[in-house]
Amino acid sequence: MALPPYTKPHATPSDWVAHLRARGLVVPRPNVAARKIERVGYERLRIYFIARRQTHLPGKPFRAGTTYNQILNLYDCDRRLRAICFDACGDFELAFRNSMSEALTRAHGSHPHKAESAFKDGASRRVALEQLSTLYAKSRDARAHNYMAKYSDPVLPPFWTMKEFLTFGAAVRFYALLSNPIKAAVADDFGMPTHEVLTNWLECLVDLRNVCAHHDRLFNRIFQKQPSRLRRQNLPTAPVNKLKARLECLDHLLTSRGLTGGRVAAAQALLARYPDVQAAEVGY
Repeated sequence: MALPPYTKPHATPSDWVAHLRARGLVVPRPNVAARKIERVGYERLRIYFIARRQTHLPGKPFRAGTTYNQILNLYDCDRRLRAICFDACGDFELAFRNSMSEALTRAHGSHPHKAESAFKDGASRRVALEQLSTLYAKSRDARAHNYMAKYSDPVLPPFWTMKEFLTFGAAVRFYALLSNPIKAAVADDFGMPTHEVLTNWLECLVDLRNVCAHHDRLFNRIFQKQPSRLRRQNLPTAPVNKLKARLECLDHLLTSRGLTGGRVAAAQALLARYPDVQAAEVGY
C-alpha cells in the first residue's frame, strides 16, 4: 500500500499557539508563548507537549488544566539536566585523555605512535597514525603551529600534546586501537575490572555527551547503548537504558580517579525543584 504524501502547510508561531489552545492547553499570554516558540522552535518543544496530551483520545487533547508554563518547566528542567551531564562528561573526558596519555608515554616514551607494541597490531597502529596525522594537519591550535615552527622530526608532537586535539569520540576510538596492557592500565585508573567493560561504558558516555552537546533531549529518552553492570560494586543500579545509570557510571569513574562525583545527587536535587516533572520522565 502506497504511503500518502506529506501535505502539512507552514505554520507560524501564532498558528502553533492557536493549535495548542484548541487542544486544551491553557495559554494565558498567547503572544509571549508565540515568541518562545519562535526562539526555541515548535519541533524542539513538541516532545514536551506530547508528554501532557491524551494521545489515546480523538484529537489528542491536553490533560485538563495543563498550562503552557508547565510545559516550559519540563523544557527548562531538561536543559539544566543536560548542563549537569555535559559538565560531568567534560570532567571525565579530560581525565580519560590524561590517563591514556600517561599510560602510553610511561611505557613507550613521548611518541608512542612509533611503537607497534603500543597497539593491538600493525593495522591498528596504521589507523592510529592516520588519525593523529589528520588531526595535526587540520589543527588550528597554537600548540600545533608552535611545534611545526620549531621541529622537523618527529613530524608529530609528543602524545601529551596530541591528545589535546582529540575529541571525546576520537579519544575513545583511539583507545580501542591500543594494546591490551595499555588499555588495562587506563581501566585500572578508573576502578574498572577490565578494559572491555571500560570500553562499553565509554561508548555509552560518548552517546550521552553527544546528546548534551547537540542540545538534544534527555526527557523521556531510552538509550540504545547500555552499560555493563559491575557486579562487585553493584553498578549501575538503575535500569541500564535510562539516564540515571549513566550518571552512576560517571560518578564511579570520577571518584575512582580522585575527582568530584555527585552527579546522581545533583540531578536528584534538580528534579526536586521541578514538581511538574516526574522522575521517571528523565530516567530516574
